[in-house]
Amino acid sequence: MVFKVSLLAVAVGLYGCKGTDNTVADAATTQDVVAQVAAKVASETAPKAEVGAGVTSDVESAVPATPGEAAIRAKFRKSLPQLNIVAIEETIAPGIYGLTLASGEEMMTNADGTFIFSGDLLAVQGRGILNISEQNRGKKRVKALATLKDENLVVYPAEGEEKGEVLAFTDTSCGYCQKFHAEIPALNKLGITVKYVAWPRYGLQSPAGKVIADVWCAKDRAHAMTMAKTRRSVGETVAGCDVTALINEQISLGRQVGVKGTPALYTLDGRQVGGYRSAADLAKEFGI
Repeated sequence: MVFKVSLLAVAVGLYGCKGTDNTVADAATTQDVVAQVAAKVASETAPKAEVGAGVTSDVESAVPATPGEAAIRAKFRKSLPQLNIVAIEETIAPGIYGLTLASGEEMMTNADGTFIFSGDLLAVQGRGILNISEQNRGKKRVKALATLKDENLVVYPAEGEEKGEVLAFTDTSCGYCQKFHAEIPALNKLGITVKYVAWPRYGLQSPAGKVIADVWCAKDRAHAMTMAKTRRSVGETVAGCDVTALINEQISLGRQVGVKGTPALYTLDGRQVGGYRSAADLAKEFGI
């Protein structure tokens, strides 16, 4: 079995606090796969013992599979069973399929699963390059982000006519999240609504996770978030409040849309627009 790994990546949102393995401990990541592939390639390129009479090698005994999703799943089930593949979709590139892992990360493979590619699929066009992978991610994000309800978020509404809306996955302990929070009054004055989604980088059991749970349990979430982002006590919370399931759902949704650190900023049309950005800079995304 031969693997090819591409290291091409597109960076969006350079200013932010990275997530940790604690947030995605239940799913293999692209980095895991690279390490596993390297080990497998090394073992499979080692000298083989001669196959005796009546014994066939893996290659000789392999039954050609019909190219497509079934063949890919069969190959990965045998060779990389630890990968939790949640979706396989054919791309516009002939013979290339996109894989989505439970961690939210994406990879690509050929029609029978014998090659793996990590990175983005780029289409060379008459004038420049189109990022097909990002285009597809945007479509998926629109559906995922549409499931978020205002009553489950921390909302800072625009002043006057709303000209744009930003969904921000946040962690109260992240310095760049605190810096972004200071931009919210200016964003609101520019007509941009900011809605926070909980994404504690170290999990709900961490100190920051407990603070963010207190924010979601506060009688006035917006005020409580400001207190938390300025490193002050959140204040009074609702008695008996338990937001564990709600915040875990938001963490999972963050993985689904590709959050790897905070703040992670998204627009309703599925674009990832940061990373920390100043109000004036972010407003450009809405033509302001």
